[in-house]
Amino acid sequence: MLIGLPKDNLLLFISAFILLWVAFFIRSLFKDRMEVDPKIYYPYIGYTFFIIIWILTNFYFQSNLLLYFSEDIAIVMAITANLASYFAFAFAFLFSCRLTSTRKNKKIEPWQMVLFYIESIFALSINLTPNLTVTGVTIVEKGNFTIHFGPFASIFFINAFVFISLIIVNFLKLRKSKLKLNKVKSVYLLIGILIFMSSTIISQIIIPMIWHDFSFAWVPPVLSVTEAVLMGYTLLYHRLYSFRYISYWLTSYTSNMMIYLFPVIILYTHNDNNLLYISSLTIIITGVFWDKTLNKTKLVSSLLIYRDKKTPVEKIYAIADEFKYSSNEAMSTLASLLDTPQEELLLVGKHANYNIFIPHLNQSNSALVKDELDYQIHYAPELNKSDLHAVQKEMDSKKTALILPIFGKNKLISHLFLSPEKRNGSTFSNEEITAIQWVLTKVQGYIESERKVKQSQALANSIAHEMRNPLSQLQYHFERIGSHANGKDIDIELKQGKLAIQRGAQLIDIILSEARNSNIGHEHLNNYSVSSLTQQFINEYAFESDSIRKRIKIDLEQDFVIKVNDTLFGFILFNLIRNAIHYFDHPDCTISIKLNKGNTYNTLIFRDTGPGIDPNILPNIFDDFFTHDKDGGSGLGLSYCLRVMNSFNGHISCYSKHGDFTEFVLSFPTIKDELNHTVNNETITRLDNDVEKINLIHKTVLIVDDKKVQRMLIQTFISRNNIHILQAENGAKAIEVMNNNDVDLIFMDSRMPVMNGIDAAKQIKHTHPSIPIIALTGESGDDEVMEITAIMDGYLTKPISKLKLLESLDQWL
Repeated sequence: MLIGLPKDNLLLFISAFILLWVAFFIRSLFKDRMEVDPKIYYPYIGYTFFIIIWILTNFYFQSNLLLYFSEDIAIVMAITANLASYFAFAFAFLFSCRLTSTRKNKKIEPWQMVLFYIESIFALSINLTPNLTVTGVTIVEKGNFTIHFGPFASIFFINAFVFISLIIVNFLKLRKSKLKLNKVKSVYLLIGILIFMSSTIISQIIIPMIWHDFSFAWVPPVLSVTEAVLMGYTLLYHRLYSFRYISYWLTSYTSNMMIYLFPVIILYTHNDNNLLYISSLTIIITGVFWDKTLNKTKLVSSLLIYRDKKTPVEKIYAIADEFKYSSNEAMSTLASLLDTPQEELLLVGKHANYNIFIPHLNQSNSALVKDELDYQIHYAPELNKSDLHAVQKEMDSKKTALILPIFGKNKLISHLFLSPEKRNGSTFSNEEITAIQWVLTKVQGYIESERKVKQSQALANSIAHEMRNPLSQLQYHFERIGSHANGKDIDIELKQGKLAIQRGAQLIDIILSEARNSNIGHEHLNNYSVSSLTQQFINEYAFESDSIRKRIKIDLEQDFVIKVNDTLFGFILFNLIRNAIHYFDHPDCTISIKLNKGNTYNTLIFRDTGPGIDPNILPNIFDDFFTHDKDGGSGLGLSYCLRVMNSFNGHISCYSKHGDFTEFVLSFPTIKDELNHTVNNETITRLDNDVEKINLIHKTVLIVDDKKVQRMLIQTFISRNNIHILQAENGAKAIEVMNNNDVDLIFMDSRMPVMNGIDAAKQIKHTHPSIPIIALTGESGDDEVMEITAIMDGYLTKPISKLKLLESLDQWL
């Protein structure tokens, strides 16, 4: 059966396949994969060129060409085969020398080049001199021949095996390389060269020289495809499949294929007249049962190779279901499968500390693998000055071996998957990375949903935590009212109490906005003097004692204008002050706040002399839900500060020396022509003054709200303006009032029983289109706000700000 195989066609196919492979290799090398110096791979291209010539000379001996041409041509082809196989080994030697070179630009050692030239000249000399290596060829038929060797044939083959031995030595050196990827690649290189070498020794040297049988001379050229492809695969790709995984797939599919091929071979050998019938039947049976038998062969192969019914990759794929219930549990399982420390396998939100990685992770199949970067930079020294080298250093400093992106809305990166090195020191295989990428793509919705749930839970905790300041201030000032007999002092305390209420209302707005995942609009930003605003919030902060207040040193001389939301700016300062005080463990710890003006950015530097931050956790302090040695914290403080500063078109960064200090730098963009911008620090103090400035005699305002306390509050705010006030508890009553009274302005709650504000506004606008209607909203989402603004003339957010209410009166009346 084997003798009857079309060996000539097989050899021709193999040579064409290797030619296409080397063409693909060259294209990829120069077009797609320039991270590694291509000069290193030139010897491999030379190696494949001579392999193709060697295969074609063997094709000559297995084809009808052997009978067509004379014995002299056969001798020439035998010598050509000798030289082609020799130079294939010689160029493989040069390639192995480049891989293991320690010289600059991976240059080959001088002694290696001298050896290459001396051996090559000797090989050419004895083969081109007649009758030294080949004396003749006896031809019987195609594929059936005998080559008669000359006196130098043995020396020539020994000469070739010098290179083979040195190649093996060099590949073994790679096993001792500091580069993990070299160790992995050396396995494939050694397997390829050993298959090629052993088949060549047995079929083209031992059998022909001892038994003078050349019937198996075609085997090594066919098997050379294994070495050529394995070697090219390890050179072209830096993310390799593990040898066990390749063995598993080869065993599974080969076994499954043999289930269908073996009966066909038996039937064909006994009855070759029904080939068409047998082939058709085989195709039908294979199509029906292939998947079922493949599952069985995969199971058996997994038991043989992994000693488990499921491969590690299949177990990784199965983790996708665990993410539905808990990402923490799923990550714990994944850490176990990857053999990485559980506490260091992380899903982190995208923020400035990881910006250096983002440009390299812009596709769903992107990955940053530390071992791959080490390999690329080692073999391409010019990358030492590139951003890729900066990425390598950053991954090294963070002790990160693998980074994968997770994409959220609009295909933008929302999270990063970070993995440390494996405990056993091995690299991440291609099948592991591919499986993790598939899982992350499937579960990105679960991860984002879980993040929002956690955020909402943390916000619930933040409400109680953040509201303590204004409520404590309110309680403090009202307690003091009772201790004052002087009317002027009472007015001061009342004003401070009102201010505390307004801060509390603004904090509620912040929390509701964050719960709705809304962006901070620029329409809520105003220009302020940073010096006045900073001093104001320090004065408002509820310090536990005067001694702690005295630890704060401020230098506000270099004043500048910032465009911010004052409440959010206060949130940042309060958060930094609270965190610093929490970690005060010595009476000498202090806080300093200093302003610095710059050309592009102005900065506020907040520095405390507390315990500092451990450098291992410093990169993570702006992550959502990150806390350290702090009971009861939500972990949203600094992450929210980062988002707030980004909304101001600024940024926040942190520098720290463990055991010495922590410094936060708040950078704000410089505002051109600062003197021409209105500064709004005094707006809060205008609350009562504006009441007297607005004279609205003979004007009628309708207040519509189902809550009486809300109607009474608005009436209290504007009652001193000589305004005639009407009230209604729902939309239907409001329409009734409108039909019986002349009204100049309506304040309308959006959510009420009987008839809501939106439906009522539609009817009123139909009959009274010129009367302005201002909506009163509590927790309206974006869709409801859009509907409100499409019908009404504006809206105010509850709890109602007196300043905003007076501004509405001023605008519409």
